Amino acid sequence: MAAVGLLVLVGLQVVGGWVAAQEAGDAPASIVGPCSRTGDKKACVELLSGIPEARKATTVGPLAELYLRAIANQTTEAKVMATKLLATMKGKGVPPVCLQQCTASVDTLSNALAAFFSASADVNKKYRDLDGFLVGFLKQPPICMSACPIRSCDMEEVTIADKFHQAWKMLGVAHDLITQILGTKS
Repeated sequence: MAAVGLLVLVGLQVVGGWVAAQEAGDAPASIVGPCSRTGDKKACVELLSGIPEARKATTVGPLAELYLRAIANQTTEAKVMATKLLATMKGKGVPPVCLQQCTASVDTLSNALAAFFSASADVNKKYRDLDGFLVGFLKQPPICMSACPIRSCDMEEVTIADKFHQAWKMLGVAHDLITQILGTKS
């Protein structure tokens, strides 16, 4: 019975991947155009093609916000996991270095995205502020990105680091989309 369940799950993943590939293949020009001016066109098109609101967008602004929301979701998931893990370690000595570093990195990114989404009605200012943050953040990869996970990390720490790594990989495309909105090259 477990084998049948596993086969069904694998089958759903294959079908789901095929559907995403089909959606990306027929992505509207309003997604393909802005994504073609990013460092990772394929990842940009694949992500945005899977979001119904993105398929309806006619300008770069909504695409960038949807992309940033996907990054925010990654950081939120990582932050929740890190907070729980740190709480279980409280009073049991010093938390592992990677967990501390990834928690700090996730918090920094999460705070910047929260500031963006709660910013005032001045759209240009909120994009300029986030662009300034991303330029600095992308120049100097945090230790969580460059040195973690390590062999001593348990699976929960590895999962937290992986979520941050996924968000980090998405940041370059987000910066490229913001640059298009601002009409500048940083």
